[in-house]
Amino acid sequence: MDLNELLCNVKEILAADGNYDSLTNEHIYKPSIQVDRRNVYFILHQMGTDGIMQKKLVVYENRLTATNFEAVESLTDVDSTLLVAELNEHNNNALAKRFHWIRPTSRRNYKYSFGLGDRLGNASNAHIRLFKGRGVMPVLAQQSIRELVLMNRTNTDVFQDASWSVFEEGFTYGWGADGDHVKTPYEVDYAVKIGCSIITLDLTEVVNNDAVNLSDEELDKQFNALDPEQIKYFNDTYLNKTFDIGNGYSVKFTKHDVEESVLTYYDALLFSINVYQKYIVPYNLDLEISMDETPYRTTNPNHYFFANELKRRGITPTSVAPRFVGEFQKAIDYIGDPKEFEKDYIVHEAIAEHFGYRLSIHSGSDKLSVYEIIGRISKKNGWHVKTAGTNWLEALRVIAHKDPEFMVELYKFAYENLDDVKDYYVFDAQTDGNAPKPETITPANVNTLLDDNDSRQILHTMFGPIMNLKHNYHYVYRDKFWNILLKNQALYDKYLNIHIAEHLDLLQGVVKTKQEALDKNEPKTDISKEI
Repeated sequence: MDLNELLCNVKEILAADGNYDSLTNEHIYKPSIQVDRRNVYFILHQMGTDGIMQKKLVVYENRLTATNFEAVESLTDVDSTLLVAELNEHNNNALAKRFHWIRPTSRRNYKYSFGLGDRLGNASNAHIRLFKGRGVMPVLAQQSIRELVLMNRTNTDVFQDASWSVFEEGFTYGWGADGDHVKTPYEVDYAVKIGCSIITLDLTEVVNNDAVNLSDEELDKQFNALDPEQIKYFNDTYLNKTFDIGNGYSVKFTKHDVEESVLTYYDALLFSINVYQKYIVPYNLDLEISMDETPYRTTNPNHYFFANELKRRGITPTSVAPRFVGEFQKAIDYIGDPKEFEKDYIVHEAIAEHFGYRLSIHSGSDKLSVYEIIGRISKKNGWHVKTAGTNWLEALRVIAHKDPEFMVELYKFAYENLDDVKDYYVFDAQTDGNAPKPETITPANVNTLLDDNDSRQILHTMFGPIMNLKHNYHYVYRDKFWNILLKNQALYDKYLNIHIAEHLDLLQGVVKTKQEALDKNEPKTDISKEI
C-alpha cells in the first residue's frame, strides 16, 4: 500500500471542507470519512484478487495518541502519524473513545425501533443505508444464545460487526445491541459485560405453563396452597376487580383469571425483578420482557397482572412482548385472522400505554398482513419489531441466483435433516408434509423455494446445521457459501433492503396493504442480472 499516496489523500480530505465528491482515491469509502480538527479517519475498500472486498481502517492523528491503535503500516508526518489498521476489537475500542456514537445506546428516547438480527455479520451496512432518514432506530446486534451456538459466534462477534458497520456508514442516529432471549443470570451477565444496551429477558423457563391447563378445581387447590398473606393480597388486589386502562378499554379479573395469572407468572415476575435490580439499574439498560415463546396466548388479565406487579415495585420495562392471538411462526406471514389480531392487539396496546412502555413483536419477519395494524395502533408509545431469519434467507436468494446447483444441494440436505432442529423451533413445515420434495427441485425452479412457506421455514431453521456440517475435518458447505455471498455483496445488499423496506413501509404507513408493499419494493426486473 502506498502510504505517501494515502497521505496526499488525507490532505485532500482536510482541504475539501466536507465535500468529498471529487476525491481522487476511489477506494476511500466516503460515508466513513470523519474529520476531527486536523485528525482524519476513514475505511479503505480494496478488492482482493479473490474478488472479495478487503477493508482497512486509516487513521491520521497526532503521533502521541495514534499509538492507541494497532497499526499494520504507518508513516510519520511532522507531529502526526498516518496508519493503516485492521478492523479488530482493539481498534474498535480506540475508535469508540473518539466517536461515542459507534457504541449502542438505549431505545428509551426512540419511539420506533426495529431489530435486525444479523446472523452472518455482513448485513448491517445495507440495513444502515436503508434506515437513514427513516426515523426508526435499528437494533443491529441482536442474537439469541441459541443462534450464537448454532453459528459458532459470540456476542463479541455480533457486537463488533455492528459497531464497525456503524462507523463505516457514518451512522450517528443511534443503534441498539440486544442481549436477545437470555434466560439465566449467566446469560444476562454475558450480554451485559459485552456491552449490550438492551436485555430481552426470556421467561420461557420460569413461566409455569402447566397452570393454563388446570381445571378450576385444581387451579383453586394450588392457589389456596399459597401462604395466607399471599392469597389475601392477590384476592384483595384483583378478584372481581375491573381496571380502566384508557381509551374505553378495561381489564376484568374473574377468580380463574386471578389464580391462573398468579400460578403462571408469579415466579417469572420475581425472576424479572431480580434481574432488573442486579443488572438493569446498575448498568442503565433497557429491559424487554419476553412472554412470546410460551405455548399459550398471553391473556389481557395475564398481561395486566404482570405489568401492575412490576409497577408496584417501581419497575417500568422499555417493552413487553406478549404472545398474541394467532401464530407468529418463523419466516412466513401471520397465521390467523387479522381482524382478530387487531382486537387482541388494541387491548394489549392499551395496557402498554397505561403502564408506560411499548409493545414488542417477536418473530416479526415477514408478518406483512399485520404491520399496517401495528403501525396504525401503536402511535402513542411506538413499537419495536424483531426480525432475524430474513437476512439468512436473502443470503440464500443470492446463492439460488448465482449457483442454483449448490442451492439444490443445500435444500436437499436441509429437508432430509430437519429433525436436527426440532427441539429449537416449532413450525408447520415439520408436520404438514407440504414442503417441496427435493426430487422436484432443479436449478431451473430452485428460486421458488424462497417464496414457498414450508421450504422457507425449512431453510430458515436449518442455518446452523448447513453452516456447521463437516466431513473429514472440512466444512462441507460453509466455505463455498461464503465465497459466493461475499463475491456478490452488492446483490445481497439489494435483496436485504427490498425485503426490509416492505416491513418498514407498512409499519410507517407508506403503504396500506401487503400487496402494495410487494408491488412497491419488488424489483421489476431480475436484479441478479443487473448487479
